[in-house]
Amino acid sequence: MLFGGIVVLACSFASAAVTLRVGAVETGALAVQTDLQVGHTLTAADLRAVKGSMDANLVPPGMAQKVIGRQTKVPLMAGTLVTENVVGDPAFPQPGLAVVGVAVKPGQYPPDLAPGDRVSVSPIPETGAMTDANTKMKAVVAVVTKVDRPEQPQNPAVVTLLLPQTDAQSVSAPIAQGLVSLMQISPEAP
Repeated sequence: MLFGGIVVLACSFASAAVTLRVGAVETGALAVQTDLQVGHTLTAADLRAVKGSMDANLVPPGMAQKVIGRQTKVPLMAGTLVTENVVGDPAFPQPGLAVVGVAVKPGQYPPDLAPGDRVSVSPIPETGAMTDANTKMKAVVAVVTKVDRPEQPQNPAVVTLLLPQTDAQSVSAPIAQGLVSLMQISPEAP
């Protein structure tokens, strides 16, 4: 009976310690409400308070004035938690990376493509024969940063991609000719 009492007492102390620790950590943070482009000046309307674990880099809701009025350094997707590292002088793309816009027709990209998706940019043949530009081009991997869908379905969509600068240079000619397709790949794919 004494042993049972000690176990119950130990469990009570452990439960209290966990509850106090979790309560101290759960303070909340700021998140962006909509997708924001590089260089966007943050306003109070762009931000919302969310519950969650407090990390040293996250901006708590009570400190919103630290980021309001400052520009975003990188594109932010809706729901992204705000840190002081994402505001300041725009620094996008980072050195060694490039941003490329690709006009793609229906059938050249997955219809549900969204920012954050990884894609393989692959050459497609021009009228049955490969041109010099796309015979030299190998498929490259990129991250979608934006998708502008057309109002008229027959018009091309414009997909903005982030990829290594050397890969961007190798795909620029086929992209300009409209001779690429985008294939969504797994986030874990090499």
